Amino acid sequence: MRTWAFVQQKGGCGKSTVATNLTVHAEERGETVLLIDLDPQANALLWGDKRGTKKPMVMDALPDKLPEVVQAAATLGVTLAVIDTPAKLDATALAAIRVADMIICPTMPDLFNLHSLADTVRLLEMAEKLHAAVAIINGVDGKNAAALIGEASAVLESFNLTIAPAAIRYRTPFATAIKRGKGVTETVPKGPAAKEICELWTWLDQQAKRIGSPAAKDRAKAKERGTA
Repeated sequence: MRTWAFVQQKGGCGKSTVATNLTVHAEERGETVLLIDLDPQANALLWGDKRGTKKPMVMDALPDKLPEVVQAAATLGVTLAVIDTPAKLDATALAAIRVADMIICPTMPDLFNLHSLADTVRLLEMAEKLHAAVAIINGVDGKNAAALIGEASAVLESFNLTIAPAAIRYRTPFATAIKRGKGVTETVPKGPAAKEICELWTWLDQQAKRIGSPAAKDRAKAKERGTA
């Protein structure tokens, strides 16, 4: 079983929106998904209640019980656990980072969002998980998309974060799908929003396999020892 955690200090960066849409598409691709909501605002849990189905499964959990929840999920046939964390770098975020195989950091391409990632990166370094982190540029305004993505990519590269090539544009279908407890691959399966989610899933799936490979783990350990 794989475990992915969505972590970012800045609120409103789209963690829950991207997480819920990805879990829907993961189920469509044959995964059995558990979405764990650690955020007191419980946006993912609310979405799951609205959805009215167990695909994906959605539950809340206490941070100190997270390792047990993830371990139990693996024994119940879950193939992908996705953790949605609150917009705060505290023990909750650290707990999610520690149990995750890959940490996903969505960010809007603006000064405040990008600046807040510096603290997220420091937490990842403290947990020795920066090598397992990826950034997603989210909520891009279509009018200046290329320039915004370029500027955001430069900042993310300065943090030594791997950047998803599939940026997510600001699109109304995302908000519409959330209100219905759906994902955009269900509501507008042939639309551009669904295409972005599909492309993002494909890249994340490949990236997770790369991060989890024995060679990648050896390189990470060597870097931590200062022998890389």
